[in-house]
Amino acid sequence: MNLATIIAVFAVMMFLSKMAWSQSDVQSQLQQLKVNAENSEKNKESYEKNLKISEQNIKALDENLKSLSTQKKQIQENSKKADQNVATMEKQEVQVQGFIKKEMDQIEFEKKQILQLEEKIKKINENSQKRQNNISQYEQKIENMKTQKEQWLEQKKSAQELEKTIEQKEKQALSEKTEWNTKALAYEREVTKWKNEAASNRALYKKYDKLNK
Repeated sequence: MNLATIIAVFAVMMFLSKMAWSQSDVQSQLQQLKVNAENSEKNKESYEKNLKISEQNIKALDENLKSLSTQKKQIQENSKKADQNVATMEKQEVQVQGFIKKEMDQIEFEKKQILQLEEKIKKINENSQKRQNNISQYEQKIENMKTQKEQWLEQKKSAQELEKTIEQKEKQALSEKTEWNTKALAYEREVTKWKNEAASNRALYKKYDKLNK
């Protein structure tokens, strides 16, 4: 039993035990009960409004967290792809270096053949030139691979920075959600409290209003 109810019951008991109360005293007590009931209704409506706001904020934060999770997953996939591409480039670079070495070794061998076989000088020179062109192409390809590798590494760095930003936003959103959940629980308790208070005061008011008629 809350304080308002105890006071109301006590007032009624005093009324019954002392018939000498005046009509104006009874009216005053009834008016106070009516005011209590109206105040309880207003409190209930206020906390219901706060509860609704809390629920809307929680819903918005849930949607924000879902969007951030999707973005984070995409960035992680891009980062993984960058690692794979860098690994592929490095493997290809090793292969091309092997090709260059092979071509260089072949050039040296063919130069020796030029000294031994004068009749093959022209053909060997042509082959040498061709292989030099191949080396240039391979070296250019290596330069292109280095450029691409640097781009992938830069993209990975940007992705990691963006992932950190998203993680900070997730942390903030979770903190806000926890805060609003706490407020929502408090508002819900207040709504229940004042709902019961309003109902009790209305019933008490109606009961003693009838006695006064």
